[in-house]
Order: sequence, then structure tokens, then C-alpha cells
Amino acid sequence: MKKRDILFFGGCAAAAAALLLTVDIQTPAEYYAAHPTAITEDGAFIELRVDSSAVAEGGVILDGRYALAEGDSVFDVVERVLRAEGISLDYSGGRNIYVDGINGIYELDYGAQSGWIYKVNGTAPDINCGEYQPVSGDDIEFVYVTEYYGGGR
Repeated sequence: MKKRDILFFGGCAAAAAALLLTVDIQTPAEYYAAHPTAITEDGAFIELRVDSSAVAEGGVILDGRYALAEGDSVFDVVERVLRAEGISLDYSGGRNIYVDGINGIYELDYGAQSGWIYKVNGTAPDINCGEYQPVSGDDIEFVYVTEYYGGGR
């Protein structure tokens, strides 16, 4: 092999190595975690609203359309979006997720029955947000309520 060939192949290898070091290769889950507003390849999305109007003037904390990845629970989407938007989320539980607080507003801050509930298409589901799997186009809303009567107010 000639010196010229060695230099050529060495240069190509160095360029390839530099390219690989500068390219950020991500799985789909990693990409949508960093880009929650990007719609997935299959076009799956949810409408998400976080509303504390019951206790805070101008209380809509978040309102928009966000990506829904296959297998996402309501909690998966909310956690990913709030983290990306820099909005605090405090929760407890392992499989049974309970949302304690969003954006500094916590359960019991405004009375013995106050706290966060979630609704899907206007109805509070019978299962927690960590288990509920929305479908594309669902309207998901986290609402802070001061009194809870099964469906929230």
C-alpha cells in the first residue's frame, strides 16, 4: 500500500470518527422525551391542559398538543411534557401514581378536599393516571379542584 493510500484512508477514518462524535443518535423514546411537542411518525397526539383556575387567577399553566408514543400512560405524557416545559411536578406511588402538586400548587393547599384530578375527554376515569392509556386525539386535562365529588369541580 502506498503512502498516499494510507493517508487517504486515515483521513477518511478520522472524518468518519469526527462525524460520529458530533451526531446525536437517539431512540424514538429519547427523541420525544426531549421534543414533547413533536408529533410521532404515526401522527399520534393528545391535547393536554393543566388548569389551576379554581385557585389562581390566569390559572391555565399549560395548554397544547403533544406527542403520544406507543404505550404511554397519561402520567408518562404529563411527566415528559412538564419536565420539558420546566414546570414542577410532584407525585407519589409506584404503579399507582398520585399527583401531589403541579407548579407549586399542592393537594390540601385550599381545603381538605382540594387537589389535582385528571379528566379524559371531560370525564374523570376510574383508574389512576399511571395506568390509563390514552388514544390519539384524546383531550386530557389536569384540574385543581377545591372540592371533590367524584368528577371534580
